[in-house]
Amino acid sequence: MEPDTKRIWSRAGVRVSVGKLIVESLGVDEANVTAQAALVSDLGAESIDFLDLSFKCQQTFGVDLPMRLIQERRIEWRDLSVLARVLEARYRVAVPADELRMVSPATVGAVLEHMAAKHEITRVAGDEREVVGALVTRMLADLASTPLDLSGLSVDQFTDYLEKNLHSPEAVEVVMSRLTVRAITEYVVRQLAAAGRLAPGA
Repeated sequence: MEPDTKRIWSRAGVRVSVGKLIVESLGVDEANVTAQAALVSDLGAESIDFLDLSFKCQQTFGVDLPMRLIQERRIEWRDLSVLARVLEARYRVAVPADELRMVSPATVGAVLEHMAAKHEITRVAGDEREVVGALVTRMLADLASTPLDLSGLSVDQFTDYLEKNLHSPEAVEVVMSRLTVRAITEYVVRQLAAAGRLAPGA
């Protein structure tokens, strides 16, 4: 079934339809699909559910829900390829991500010590926090075009997690907790508005 790409939606219509799609995709009770509910921690969504929800959003609204992009970004953070790009931009030294993954403990401090010893980068006071800050800024920018609601998530808060552990499960949890029913609804509303398919004043 092809989506009706000419249909004009109201905000209320989007909200109701998104709720129904989430119930269908995740197999959860409709009563649990509140605006604040996080898809992963509250509704138990898994990778396969995201693909199904993306498909259903495309079929219903003609809107692509870039859930695969979120998954890809998580993989890039975990395999340290984003950190490798940040380090190359800062120190002008290309270090493969698999080399960075061999460093223990998995902290920016240990990585910078490794790079100073092996690649002769020059370290300065405070560079560890600056590198983590640049990493977080890059990570959040990578997610800007997704349905995650990143408002109120400060770089400092995120930096605290990654400074202690580059594979911090808390950091991933904080990001994924921003994938709420409301965030997905607002994302669809924005896409429909951009395409001129949201009712005026809706």
